[in-house]
Amino acid sequence: MPSKTKTGLWPRVVLGAASMASGGALLAYFLTGTPLHIALAATVGLGVGAWVVVWRALPAAARKALAQRARIGLLVGLCATAAYDVSRWLLVETTGSTVRPFDAWPLFGELLGAGDRTTTSALVVGFAFHLVNGLGFAVGYTIVLAEKGVIAGIIWALVLETVMVSFYPGWLGLKALDEFISVTVFGHFAYGAVLGWLARALVRRSREREPAWKG
Repeated sequence: MPSKTKTGLWPRVVLGAASMASGGALLAYFLTGTPLHIALAATVGLGVGAWVVVWRALPAAARKALAQRARIGLLVGLCATAAYDVSRWLLVETTGSTVRPFDAWPLFGELLGAGDRTTTSALVVGFAFHLVNGLGFAVGYTIVLAEKGVIAGIIWALVLETVMVSFYPGWLGLKALDEFISVTVFGHFAYGAVLGWLARALVRRSREREPAWKG
């Protein structure tokens, strides 16, 4: 059996939070009005700094385990974000909802300086920002809570849903609020279920090849 190195909870919490820098930038934009591109530069800078400081303080075995968790988080995040988007689209298509689930993407692009929201460049940049958010939330979850399972993943996703519903309706000028909440809850439920199930499955598969994590 390989030697085991235990890594405490707080380093994982710090790195999990640092992995969600793009989400922090969006929250700063909503709460303070800071231009999104400036907020993003600031939060990413802080996130990278946190990773560097904590990474240097960890022993080599813990770094290896952390890197493995981060890689798993990226893969899980890709799958969970796809589930989120596909499930919302399917719900809208099958119910005839008036909600347009992807309207936020070009707005993100516009806020990030990619041009007017009607342009293709704004849509592409906005989608990239959306994807980075989905990946970042998944990496943060996987570093801290990966082995907790499906219920934990769904709870995590519903926390994200609560934050989203607190700001998006007013920002997007939505009138069909009930429809919007139904679509986003459905999407976040799918995101959380995939996140919780897949993160635990992949971490368990890699457990014998990585140092133990405390907590």
